[in-house]
Amino acid sequence: MATMPKGMEHVDRRELYTSLPARVFYLQQFLEFGADDVAALSEGQKYIKAIIPAIVNMVYKKLLRHDITARVFSTRDSRNEEDPDRWIGEEDAQIRHRKMFLRWYLTKLNSDPSKMEYWQYLDKVGLMHVGKGRKNPLHVDYIFLGACLGYIQDSMTEAILSHPRLDLTQKIAIVRAIGKVIWIQNDLMAKWHIEDGKEFADSDWNDELQAEAQQPEGYVNGKRVLGKVDEDDSSIDGTASSISSEKSTTSLGRTMEQVRLSNEQSKCPFSGMANGGHELNSQRAATWRPRRDDPMVPPSSPTGIPRLRVIDGKTVGKEKLGLSPFE
Repeated sequence: MATMPKGMEHVDRRELYTSLPARVFYLQQFLEFGADDVAALSEGQKYIKAIIPAIVNMVYKKLLRHDITARVFSTRDSRNEEDPDRWIGEEDAQIRHRKMFLRWYLTKLNSDPSKMEYWQYLDKVGLMHVGKGRKNPLHVDYIFLGACLGYIQDSMTEAILSHPRLDLTQKIAIVRAIGKVIWIQNDLMAKWHIEDGKEFADSDWNDELQAEAQQPEGYVNGKRVLGKVDEDDSSIDGTASSISSEKSTTSLGRTMEQVRLSNEQSKCPFSGMANGGHELNSQRAATWRPRRDDPMVPPSSPTGIPRLRVIDGKTVGKEKLGLSPFE
């Protein structure tokens, strides 16, 4: 057997499938996720946090748009193609509750990745979607999880690249860091759906799996890592809900009416940005340019209209924008 060439590093295949730290370390090395990415995520936290509520609403509009994903909120299993007796709507208490957890998840995704607890939670997100070890199991096929992650990444990327107060260097750093984190999350979801490495599973591994899966949502190793008491209104819009939704409570014991009233009093961190509109053209990177052979040709409209923008101090969606919202 030949010796490894100089500079080549050994990776133990068993460890990739039996040790989460080893798997995460390998992925971080391969993607070159390091201190610069951690710093970029820290720098970008306040900007990403401001757009999370809008992204949450966009994601659930997507999930409720198609029957194959909408019925999961009733059946808890995307393999079940039987239509429910009643379709869940966006204003139902269950969806408002799920929006809260998605908001917490995206906030966690945008927190400090230098701690192993961070990656343990991302791994648990994958586990909780394969229907293992829970009294009320949930199974979501990987295609829907991957598509959802892709949509979230695209939305965050577009929002950051369009931000009028970030320079190009900052935008590149934040987008790259987010992309690496989301792709590691993608792997930690896919690992629970594929058969690779199953030969390394043993009884001890299965016992640990069952114990982890039975912990409440938002907990890792018996410790709460997701959400705070004062954050349970942040992912819910200010529109009035149905009577049934108003009477229901969140997992923290707050009524939907309390959540709605509290949310109405909150302010967007970008409040007042509209006053600096004259700076937008100088700070925004061009998304299209004239042809080389005719520099006088006026720019044509871009192929895609941005979904997220800060207009008059508020984050708004694609359906409310014109072709050139900043002009």
